[in-house]
Amino acid sequence: MTDHARPKSRKDRIMDAALRIFAEKSFADATISEISKEAGVSEATIYEYFGTKEDLLFAIPEKITNDTFEESEMVLPYIKDVEGRLRAIMYSYVCLYQNNPDYSALVLLQLMSNKRFRQTAAHAAIRRSAHRLLDCVREGVANGTFREDVDAYLVRSMLMGTIEHVFIHWHMQGMPKDRKTIMDILDPFLEMVFSGIRAKKDDEGVVLRLKLEDAQSLGALLADSEGEQKNKTTKKQQKKPIKKKEKEK
Repeated sequence: MTDHARPKSRKDRIMDAALRIFAEKSFADATISEISKEAGVSEATIYEYFGTKEDLLFAIPEKITNDTFEESEMVLPYIKDVEGRLRAIMYSYVCLYQNNPDYSALVLLQLMSNKRFRQTAAHAAIRRSAHRLLDCVREGVANGTFREDVDAYLVRSMLMGTIEHVFIHWHMQGMPKDRKTIMDILDPFLEMVFSGIRAKKDDEGVVLRLKLEDAQSLGALLADSEGEQKNKTTKKQQKKPIKKKEKEK
């Protein structure tokens, strides 16, 4: 059932209102009074659900991250190849950050620099998502999709670091609506990463490894064989069939 089909609970309304205000004004400048008016509830109700303003702050990314994780978990088991699952995970990140700019602004511009945030259940939820990406790279190394010398942590850092950098830059520029969206650059970016870590596959067929002198001898032998074949063909063409004249009656 979609959000449009079912009314949101008071708790959800509070978190939605808080997310908008935190993203717009920053956590420090936002007040519980503003959030209560935006959500259409009393301040007492907010404190009933969330003990403090900071508890409310940390509850938002915990819920959104866990909801997104569960949604993608319904799809990923049906994607059999490692590269396909990695693409799906990265697509999920980009969709979340781009379609919910208040969330990406809150997490990337405010929470990632908050030391207390790293001790919360919300940060644990984000780490769980990041660990799934790490496991996917490790699986690719284990099954031969990626090179055995690939550092899974480094690849994960490249993937996540690039996406986070792009979105931080996007927010700092005022979320411009260019013709080329962030989603447009995702596939070329992933292809660059994959082309650098894919395991090299040997070409099918017989591979001959010869010393230089052996190769020269083989070349001469093939050349002689080709010459003899041409001579035979030429002689055959020069021979004309002899037709017997019919006796006159």
